Amino acid sequence: MSPRKIILLIFVLALLLRGYPLFIGSMTGPDPWFHARMAEMVVEGQAVPTYDELSMQGRFYSYAPLYHTTIATFSIASSIDVLSLTPILPLIYGAMAVFLVFAFAKRFFKSDSIALFAALAIAIMPLHLMRSASYARPDTLALLLVPTVIFLIYINRFKLAGLLTVALALLHPLSALYLFLFLIVWMVIARISRTEFKFRNTVLLILIGTLVWLLWLYSLPYSPAEYVSMVSFESAENAKPLILSIAVLFTFSWIFAAIGIAKIKARENIFLLSWFGFSFLYAAFSMRLAIFLTIPMAILASFGFGVVFEKTRKFAPILFLILFVLSSMVLYNEVQGAGWFISPPERSAISWMSSLPDETVIACRWDRGHPITYLSGKPVVMDGYFEFAPGLDERNKSMSAIPYISNCDRLLAEQQKWGFTHFFVPSRSFGLPAFTNGLLAADCNFISQPFSGSHARILEFG
Repeated sequence: MSPRKIILLIFVLALLLRGYPLFIGSMTGPDPWFHARMAEMVVEGQAVPTYDELSMQGRFYSYAPLYHTTIATFSIASSIDVLSLTPILPLIYGAMAVFLVFAFAKRFFKSDSIALFAALAIAIMPLHLMRSASYARPDTLALLLVPTVIFLIYINRFKLAGLLTVALALLHPLSALYLFLFLIVWMVIARISRTEFKFRNTVLLILIGTLVWLLWLYSLPYSPAEYVSMVSFESAENAKPLILSIAVLFTFSWIFAAIGIAKIKARENIFLLSWFGFSFLYAAFSMRLAIFLTIPMAILASFGFGVVFEKTRKFAPILFLILFVLSSMVLYNEVQGAGWFISPPERSAISWMSSLPDETVIACRWDRGHPITYLSGKPVVMDGYFEFAPGLDERNKSMSAIPYISNCDRLLAEQQKWGFTHFFVPSRSFGLPAFTNGLLAADCNFISQPFSGSHARILEFG
């Protein structure tokens, strides 16, 4: 079979794996609900919104606008409604990474077989799969744009690289920061190793991207010092990666990458080693930043696989069988874990709140905020919109503390502090001591329970 047909089969495999949530009618995580709602506002207003009445009980729109306008544009052009389109786009551009990785690996190693393995590695790599399996977030798209810009610079196509860098700055500034830092490291290493490199073009690209980001940042009605709050650094995805998590999230890629590092000629592959090394150190800060390690990991692993394959050519069927079994085990776990974030019964419970009066304000843990605002159309005290969030740390502290409180005076004080009328309790909280001994055990004359089901309870304060 020709390499072209094989790469197309790998692309289809990547699509199918990333599309699993669509088969069960689900979206991964809370963020897609927010991005779908913002994109719908763009479609309805034919412009980037300036104010969001639902998030944090009302706030100025302060999200980098390109992601929402992109979803809205595709929705208008395709006539597919935003909510249906939102989980489809990530699996498409997530799967497109196989072509980019193939092109990069082939340029490095001049081998179709090695490049095909790199494409397969990224297609089934759990961390990349997690970030692109119907997971509508701007950093998922940035995960394709960043290595694309790096590839364009590598082959001296600076005009297109510049356009994509501007787009990246308006898509996801944190990803743009990774790109700029790596380009600076690349320039330093190129100077030290006396590698041919177009320094002026690269510096200009960084300056243009930074300028665009600053222009957007200072156009907002906030002080730049308020860009993020502590809660954004305390989320689970910002936890420090562990050795075990690296082994699991990169499957067998890290084994072949280690072999590749040991066997590759450093002088001839200084760029690839620099990219991998920088990404590895960058990933050490948090799991969220580890996503940028996926592309160089897959490329370097393909070289390591080539080394192993040459040494074990006689046992190739056994090698491929082992890899197939290992991959199947990991992929099975990924599919098993890609269940409902918002199940149909819970979704019905949230939608029930859409019939409540217009003055309703809903309190909840932050991870349910985005689905609630979308499905109920009611403002929430707390959600996952962390950029420039008003009183975010204080809101998060209250929403985290309320479940533990059974004292009526303290609950009333919290309710009056934020002015919420209802508190949403998802089913996964029913058995937690925090709720069963706290909020759900409170016997207060101002708290009633207008909705109670197997998947959610809704408390009314009044």
